[in-house]
Amino acid sequence: MKAKKRTELYEWQKRCKEGGVCAKCKEHRDYLTVDHIIPVSIVKMLDVTGEAVYGDEENFQTLCSPCNAFKSNNLERENKKTKELLIKYLN
Repeated sequence: MKAKKRTELYEWQKRCKEGGVCAKCKEHRDYLTVDHIIPVSIVKMLDVTGEAVYGDEENFQTLCSPCNAFKSNNLERENKKTKELLIKYLN
């Protein structure tokens, strides 16, 4: 299972290099980054298996570098996926 999860992350990283629209600022960028909606550091504090979250495609979003740096390892309350994923990981 780990190999499959790592492959999903790798595929997202490849797509980000092709550019697209940032999920936060909605600007078109030539290069995006993969962001974990629920940061792995927070998941580890909650004592949930980090590997499952690290490679979970549902937990990925594409952000431009400035938006990713601003978000850092914080939770975005305005992102509807945040609550859904927290429920998923805590159950």
